[in-house]
Amino acid sequence: MDVQILCNAILFMLTLLVINEVLTNYWMNNRYLKNYLNNTIITALIGIAAGLFLLFIDKSSLLQEYRQGFSQFFLIVLLPPILFESSINMEKALFFQNFGSIVMFAVIGTLIATFVTAFSLQLVGLLIQKLSLTSSYAFGSLISSTDPVAVLAIFKQLDADKHIHILLYGESILNDAISLLLYEISGRMWNQEVVGYGEAMKQFLTMFIVSIAIGIIIGVLCAYILKVKEEVSYETEHIEVSVTVIIPWVCYLISQAVGYSGIVSIVFCGIVMAKYALPNLSESGKELLNKFYHILSYNFENLVFLFIGIGVVGYDLAWNEMGIVLAISSILIVIVARFINIKIVSFILNRYRHDNFIKPNHQKAMWFCGLRGAMAYALALDAADTFKEEGEIILTMTVVIIALNIFVQGSALQYVLEKCDIQEKPKEISSEINVKDFQSENGIRIAHQKGWVHRMKDCLEKCDEKVFQEFLVKKRELTPVRQAESH
Repeated sequence: MDVQILCNAILFMLTLLVINEVLTNYWMNNRYLKNYLNNTIITALIGIAAGLFLLFIDKSSLLQEYRQGFSQFFLIVLLPPILFESSINMEKALFFQNFGSIVMFAVIGTLIATFVTAFSLQLVGLLIQKLSLTSSYAFGSLISSTDPVAVLAIFKQLDADKHIHILLYGESILNDAISLLLYEISGRMWNQEVVGYGEAMKQFLTMFIVSIAIGIIIGVLCAYILKVKEEVSYETEHIEVSVTVIIPWVCYLISQAVGYSGIVSIVFCGIVMAKYALPNLSESGKELLNKFYHILSYNFENLVFLFIGIGVVGYDLAWNEMGIVLAISSILIVIVARFINIKIVSFILNRYRHDNFIKPNHQKAMWFCGLRGAMAYALALDAADTFKEEGEIILTMTVVIIALNIFVQGSALQYVLEKCDIQEKPKEISSEINVKDFQSENGIRIAHQKGWVHRMKDCLEKCDEKVFQEFLVKKRELTPVRQAESH
């Protein structure tokens, strides 16, 4: 690797980050532009302009450096802090209250979307043979990951229903890990390291369960270390923050080193640390950690969309090999797969919910908010190397879909979400509307007695309170608050 080219590539991206901050600040303060452009669109546009500039000055060496290095750079450097920041800054009570539903959307939903996409591509392949079954499966797995950065910002602006917000937020944290795991299995099948779909499913479950276990164990160890440490002072608070900053990368690298999924491990490590480790930090330590990860993930997310913008125009893509038929088909297939995913999982979950049903308008919002971004792009770049000619087609299809998501869906997000009426409603009204709407529109009888799912959930909550919280979370003495004397 040429050191000068690498230094030029880094300098160019840092310059783009500065330009992005200046232009984003201007655009977001412009009332007219603010209605049509969000931060993601602006950053991607700057990336496109940068890609055209590099082509104009004939800097193919920089473009090649970005294409070859982005996938690993994203997975090892950029993604871990982004996922960890999402894990520690979520609304914890609501997340764990809806944890079962989030896992259903992230795991079962992603599997549904992957297989629907792969099967549909094979049907299209009967007319135009472009992709093998393994390549179709690889594309289905990578394109099933969602990246709702712009969506969540609009949810906050609209004061969206907190339950639909946490479902979408939680799904985005977990489904990146599931998509990556499914993609890695498809790569092993392509290289004939795995033979047969039975063995592939066995490897998927093994990697998934062991990776979760690694993340949970490391998260628990971190929580216990922070619990038994001595109370920190102003001079030593950097020690507890340093431990909390280093642990996620340690978790990721250990999991990768033993042959499992670092991304799955770091997600569950972050979830465990959010519940048990962060309460053991001092207040100043929590504030410092949150600020550090917020700044880090914000800039890393901007870097990702700059890379995507550069790739849209700067890379030599397989337009002719893909063809117009496969391009249109892939767009429609991805839309339908997301729709089927949301409908099936919502139907299953609503059968076991007593309130806060996932109403049809919420389902429409979740379907429309399934934007593709960083993970899909990084894995598509890796596919171009792994799957050779078919991988180049996968990369081209992915770039087309991401571009449409960012510029078409991204521009229409606010309008569509306002039409979906996802605003938070008063609790007493919301419950009546949920039951009435769900019974009338779906014709399903709602059972109000507690089933085995809710009994098991209550049991786990009691176990958490009596065992895990006692063992891992430091008890802090409450400082009595003096009442103000009346004068």
